[in-house]
Amino acid sequence: MVDSIHYGKQIIEFELQYSKRKSIGIKVLPTSSVEVTAPIGLGVDKIKEELLKKANWIIKQKSLMLNLDSNLVDYEVKSGYSVYYLGRKYKIVVEQSNKVEVFYKGNLFLINVKSKDKARAVFDKWLRERAMSKITEIAKPIIDKFSERFEAPEDIFFQNMSTRWGSCTISNKLIFNPKLIHTPKRCIEYVVMHELCHIVYKNHNQNFFNLLTMMMPDWEKRKEMLDCFA
Repeated sequence: MVDSIHYGKQIIEFELQYSKRKSIGIKVLPTSSVEVTAPIGLGVDKIKEELLKKANWIIKQKSLMLNLDSNLVDYEVKSGYSVYYLGRKYKIVVEQSNKVEVFYKGNLFLINVKSKDKARAVFDKWLRERAMSKITEIAKPIIDKFSERFEAPEDIFFQNMSTRWGSCTISNKLIFNPKLIHTPKRCIEYVVMHELCHIVYKNHNQNFFNLLTMMMPDWEKRKEMLDCFA
């Protein structure tokens, strides 16, 4: 169902769905539309009350989505376009050069290539290698923290996934989407801890969320941030 709330002079429309979840979930999509998932049986008035508490955040996220130059995880490698790296927006500058290199300076990604039609391939290769290195670096202290209480693998793996940020296999192999490199460090930390908790509980049952909350008390705020990059 579609409903709305009034916040000052603004009207925030949202699509409401019910599920077996324990708390209200709010997601601002890249289209700037708002999805709300609420526990079964929770009254609309109570849902609107909670939405009003988050109204300022929703408006900021809607504004962010409306100002994006391109999809956060699908980008054009051409001068004038933008790409997100660790949650920060960088303008792309492609220049023809005898050197082939990628580096960033200030708020710019500078891509030097012998032929501009090779810019995408050069940048994608650099970004994937950077993602594997940086995500591993960010994951290490999270894995170390988890390992103080539970057994966890030392190595992590990477795989392109169209609908998931990460996964934990039956054999406890941790796999992460290189596209996480577009999201803030706090989001990467959340995904790593989320998948680590699946070593103990394979399903999203209450025990899983209790463990996640114990290991990372602010995970819901991190997830809200991550949802903006989905």
